[in-house]
Amino acid sequence: MTTTFNHSVAEITRQIAGEVVAPLAFEIDREKRFPHEAFKAFGKSGLLGLLVPKDLGGMGGSLFDLVTATEIIAEKCGSTAMCFLMHSCATMVIASKASPNQKERYLRPIAQGDKIGTLAFSETGTGAHFYSPEIRAHFADQFFTLNGRKSFVTNGDQTDFLVVVTNASTEGNGLDMLIVETDTSGVRFEGTWEGIGLRGNNSISVTMENVKVPVSNLIGDEGDGLDIIFQVVAPTFILGVSGVNVGLARGAYLAALNHAKSRKYPDGRSLAEIQAIQFYLSDMYGSVESAAAFVHKAARSADQGEAAAVLNVMESKIIASEHAVRVTNLAMQVCGGQGYTPSLPVERYLRDARAGAVMAPTTEVLKEWVGKSVAGIPLM
Repeated sequence: MTTTFNHSVAEITRQIAGEVVAPLAFEIDREKRFPHEAFKAFGKSGLLGLLVPKDLGGMGGSLFDLVTATEIIAEKCGSTAMCFLMHSCATMVIASKASPNQKERYLRPIAQGDKIGTLAFSETGTGAHFYSPEIRAHFADQFFTLNGRKSFVTNGDQTDFLVVVTNASTEGNGLDMLIVETDTSGVRFEGTWEGIGLRGNNSISVTMENVKVPVSNLIGDEGDGLDIIFQVVAPTFILGVSGVNVGLARGAYLAALNHAKSRKYPDGRSLAEIQAIQFYLSDMYGSVESAAAFVHKAARSADQGEAAAVLNVMESKIIASEHAVRVTNLAMQVCGGQGYTPSLPVERYLRDARAGAVMAPTTEVLKEWVGKSVAGIPLM
């Protein structure tokens, strides 16, 4: 199996990131608002359909393409990158087992830029163990009925549909994946996102009260949910968020580098001529490039179905998250007092980068899984 890479993905994403995402990044963060302008551009360019098959009008992109896109977007705005990633994850889930009806009702409109989706997995009671939901689907008369609450639903009420994970209607039959349209009676979004970082990702809660979902909106068969989570959702999300963290690290490094070169002392020397600053710049450059190299390698191994792909994917989030925190902290040291204020984007990168380690699966969970895997110990 060979990796397919759309060379236009990087070019298209870089253009939108420079012309639309970057100019609004400060405003998106300050106002805690959804990046409408970026999503309009993503839709018009075809990027919303990055992971939609070509025969449905999409770009037919790979996981490497997704990493490329999230990395480039996050370099300018972490919030916008996370919103794009969660839409892409929902798209990938549907594409993995789409029925002919779902292809026409969801995937083709996504490719045309007409629909935005997201995942609704997290629940307050299950925390990082999003693969163990408490909500159960009840099936009767060709409809599933859902009652319950999902938290941290990125994109929230700006979406057209949610991919909801729930216990199957028959106890002991595993998990189901259901497409829930957000204008369905009984769907109610609540709250605002008050996190210290990624403040424009509109990650809010959704409550479902007697929500009727037609059987045609079941992704795959009953009980397929757990397999979809680990075979589709996990690699897509983990690699995508790893790309986000590499992008945040690179954005902080470039901001610090630019400040160090332009900040002048009275004697005419630049901040970059100070040895301690040079050490910091060297450390940041190495961290960014090392993280990027590993994440890119992990994405290629996943696309090619290599035996080490699972380990590489899990480790990619650990490495990218930890390097992002390290680089943004170093960038703050380089920029000093100015970096601590919104006059430079460094403080935003630092706040955004801190989220990576606590997003499920958390760094600690992934380290446990990787450690067990290399030692030959079963994960569950």
